[in-house]
Formats: sequence, structure tokens, C-alpha cells
Amino acid sequence: MRKDYYKILGVNKDASQDEIKKAYRKMAIKYHPDKNPGDKKAEEMFKDAAEAYEVLGDEKKRAEYDNPASNFDFKMSGGPDFGSMNFEDIFKHFGGFGGFDDFGFSNQRSPKQVKGKSLRIRVQLTLEELFNGVKKDYKIKRFEKCEHCGGTGMTEESRKKTCKSCGGTGTIINSDSFAGGFMRVSQQCPTCGGKGYVIESPCKECNGHGVVLKDSKVSVDIKKGALPGMEIVYPNLGNAAPHASGPNGDLVVQINEKPHNLFDREGSKLIFEIEVPVLDAILGCEVKVPTIDGKLLTAKIPQGTVDGTNLRFKGYGLYKAYGSDVRDDMFGIVKIKMPNKLNNEEIKILSKLKESDNFK
Repeated sequence: MRKDYYKILGVNKDASQDEIKKAYRKMAIKYHPDKNPGDKKAEEMFKDAAEAYEVLGDEKKRAEYDNPASNFDFKMSGGPDFGSMNFEDIFKHFGGFGGFDDFGFSNQRSPKQVKGKSLRIRVQLTLEELFNGVKKDYKIKRFEKCEHCGGTGMTEESRKKTCKSCGGTGTIINSDSFAGGFMRVSQQCPTCGGKGYVIESPCKECNGHGVVLKDSKVSVDIKKGALPGMEIVYPNLGNAAPHASGPNGDLVVQINEKPHNLFDREGSKLIFEIEVPVLDAILGCEVKVPTIDGKLLTAKIPQGTVDGTNLRFKGYGLYKAYGSDVRDDMFGIVKIKMPNKLNNEEIKILSKLKESDNFK
């Protein structure tokens, strides 16, 4: 049973050529692959519409199709096999590469914008820098736009030559198993980067790449609350894109921590030791403890405090999140300090205390 091309395009049998063309334009836009990625139904509708327009848009083929006695057969009419063609091939068939000028599509595909590659560096920060935040300059090697050619890779002596890989189209066609194995996929040409040309006698400073490797200095602003292992992305501080084809890549800064002489860290919690002489632990006392932000707190050591007692200082830890104002807690672990050696008088006193019930 032959296809009803009028029904496919949604026009009457007495439709004019202009009406048929407008109907096909409407369907081509509606079922265009860029608007329906991966949609097999849309793909079939697109190909059916192309086949319908191939027949009804040709007065001779249309007359043969309209004649019931003609036994019209599309394949026998000399029309292309749209079922085995990819979208770009269909576009070419109707007079343009990448689309139809009079159907509202661009007749050339713009080269795909290529972003420069990102850079990654590791930085060592003190606990105070993690807490307070810090602005620092770092020396890095990165590709920057060639000043000699302005990043184009070309000078006055350079010439553009049609790319042999893609024939100047900027795209190459590869076979794909999509839709039963008969589809071919159009991809940006890797040789010319989608430009359709290569450069003869390129810039000698950058060898035609448009970028050169340089020693650079970057300034990074690390906000308070950074934690080790965190990666902070700074847009556009990475490598320049070749041939000025897009924006710079990003700079990814990985945070590492320098050891601290007082504090250990568990996430955003701070841990430190409080040394307390044994008699102070027995009698009770008050001690001064430092904080990461330079303050001195008074901690009360109750009578009979034992080794390993955990004292909590609420809100004196690190910030709980990057750039946050909310702080975690600080914990002081009591470490009882014992004398290394006793004299005779101390031995007599302690021996007498030993006889007390409280020390038995």
C-alpha cells in the first residue's frame, strides 16, 4: 500500500506548489533532529516528509503519483532512498549543506566553540588560612593566546587551504548503528576543528595553534571555611583555547592542609590537648586555652578530673561550610601531667596522703 503523501504533509490534493513547500518547511522544522534528539518517531516523520516533498514538489512525479493507473512506485521514480540517508544527506539533496536556505535553516554549520583545557593545582594552606580565608598569587604554566598572531595561528604570509579530511565542510560522516544500522552521523572534523580549512605557512611563534606555553601568575581568593580535599573552580583562569575558538578553560584549585603545632582537625571540629598537672587535676583549677582566631578562653578544671576528660568549647571550631558564618565546636582533651621525679619531702607527703581513705 503506497504512502499518502498529501496526508503526510497535511495538504489537500489540489494544493499549490507554494502550499506544499510551506507544509514541508513546517514539518522539517517540527521534526528537525536538533529539536528531537534520539526520537525515532520524529526521525521517521522527517524522512516521510522528505519523501512526500520529493514527489509532490515535482510536477512530473506528482502527476504520475496522482494517476491511479500509473502504479506509481517511489523507488522506481528515481527518487533517493531517504530511509538509508542521514539528515545531512537529506539536507544536501534539497540544495544546502546543514539545511535549506529558503526553509529557514542555516546552509552552513558554524564551527563548534572549543573551550580551553582546564588546569589543576594543589595548594598548601595553614589551619589559620583555612579558617580565615586567604588571597594568594601562584605561579603556573599555561597556554596563553599568541600575541604574534592574535591567537588565530595566521600571519600575513599564511594562507587558508581546504581541509582534505572534510572537503571544506567542517564535518565528517561516520557510520552509526542508530535506527537499525543504516544511519550515518555527522561530526565536527577533528583535523580542522570544524573550520573547513587548515593553515599553510602558519605563525612561527605558535606553529599555527594560536597559543603558546608561558609562565603565568594567577591570583586566587579562597574564602573562609575551606577544607582539605576541597576543589575550588575559578572560571577562565585555565588554558587559552586554540585558534581563539572559545573561552579559556578553568583553574581548579585543590586544597591541602599543613600540619598545625596545636590543633588537630576532624571535619570542621578542632581538637587539642590541655596539659593539667596532677595536683591541679586533683584540687581543681582554671587554665587558659587559645582559639584558632587568637582568643584566650578560661577553662574550669573540676576537682578530681581524670586523664582523657573531654571539654567542649561551643562555636570555637572551624566554619561548617565554605563561605559560611556558622562555626563548629572545639574540644580540649585533658592530659594529666605527672612529675618525672620526686624528692624525699614529696615522697613523705604523698606517703602520708596514701594512708588517707580518700586515696586508698
